[in-house]
Amino acid sequence: MSLGGFQRAVVDLTLSPRKARALRGGEAGLLADYHLTGRERERILDMVRQPGMAVSCTLSRGNRLEAITEVFPMTCTLLAPVLRNLVDELWEERQPANYQLAGEDAAFAATIGRRMAAGELSIEYLAEIFAYEMVCREMARRMRSHTGPAGGVEAIVEFQHAPDDLLPPLSRLTAPPAGLPPSPCRVRVELRDGRFEVEVLRAPAGTSASLSA
Repeated sequence: MSLGGFQRAVVDLTLSPRKARALRGGEAGLLADYHLTGRERERILDMVRQPGMAVSCTLSRGNRLEAITEVFPMTCTLLAPVLRNLVDELWEERQPANYQLAGEDAAFAATIGRRMAAGELSIEYLAEIFAYEMVCREMARRMRSHTGPAGGVEAIVEFQHAPDDLLPPLSRLTAPPAGLPPSPCRVRVELRDGRFEVEVLRAPAGTSASLSA
């Protein structure tokens, strides 16, 4: 038996509801690349017809989305009206290699960055919040790989609107009010003991402020 191909087919079908639906609908050619034996092919076809397959696909979809929202919760809040279509298109193009779903956040980030650069995502506050969460993601990666003395990591981020107008509601997964006045500033973001602290370095009135995120 071509066990490797069979296992890969099971993973792919569980993580791709679209492919599972197509196979149930008669598109058996989808299995050609797995080089299955006749017995393995029949087992796969029987598997996708079982009611439990739809449940498995739904759960896998939720897990894939969770891998993204854990890293980009604020970005996803702003993208809420178009998020479903975005992830559907992303998952059409990208099939994860295993159940650990490694790289889902990186693939999502690349998609958002590419679409913003092409002018396809013109959502209010998206650019600065996405940039902020990209920095937070990199800081968390640096913290995980840090082998020196205990301490925090920090970075500087540019905001176009007051962070204390954006970050508190977004931390509650609520979109900020529309039409906030521009208030460009630089902030220092520090990650220490699993918590992000944000300090405004140059506020419009020449003062400084800090908040937790």
